[in-house]
Amino acid sequence: MEFIAPAGFTEIPIGMTAEEARQELFTRVSREALEARPAAYGNLVSNLQKVSQALEESGTLYAGTCLRAYEGELSLGTLLVTVTPFAFGDAAIAADGMVRALVAARGDSWAGTVFDTPVGPAAVLTGVNGFHIPAETSASGEELDLPMAEMQVYLPVPEGVEGQEQCLVSFNLTTPCEGHWDAYCSDIVTLLNSLTFDEPDHTLPEASPQPTSPRTPVDSPAKPSPGQTHADGKAPATPFG
Repeated sequence: MEFIAPAGFTEIPIGMTAEEARQELFTRVSREALEARPAAYGNLVSNLQKVSQALEESGTLYAGTCLRAYEGELSLGTLLVTVTPFAFGDAAIAADGMVRALVAARGDSWAGTVFDTPVGPAAVLTGVNGFHIPAETSASGEELDLPMAEMQVYLPVPEGVEGQEQCLVSFNLTTPCEGHWDAYCSDIVTLLNSLTFDEPDHTLPEASPQPTSPRTPVDSPAKPSPGQTHADGKAPATPFG
């Protein structure tokens, strides 16, 4: 599977060793700054490696974060792309069923719809989740619940594409920046419009499993052209209300 990650997102390598995590930190923060506080640096290396290993174990294909400027303000976002086995019949019925079931389970703070993408129908849900910050890591010394706007996209992948079995590709975008939600919605629309799947290799013996080697090009254009949504050309409303 290939897609163009949104501009400004930096990929987090998946399945890193401790040494790879150390080198990754050096690419993001100056060596002088890190070595000025050895204990904190050691914790960063350990935590980054744990996250990277957990992402690999959960079937993550891509993990990225952004810290970019939006209308003069800093904007923070995260993006996860995962794949899991998923047996379904008709893709449109599966996507519609996911929207109905998940919105009903999560309550009035969530909304959903089915979007048509170039590679098939996808269930798109938006809502707000609370992110708990313990007192020991909070700048104020108090426990905090930070509201995080979230968009989840579930795309059923037919049998024979990307492998022998049917599967589900999931995109999860989160941001605490309420006022920037429209920009993130445009990012997801552009990403979905850039999706392509690996076609099966018909030269392989029928009993042989298809090779799967997801590649995710992250060198996105400096000024990506936002795709159009399938809801009268408007981006989904902010989940913050």
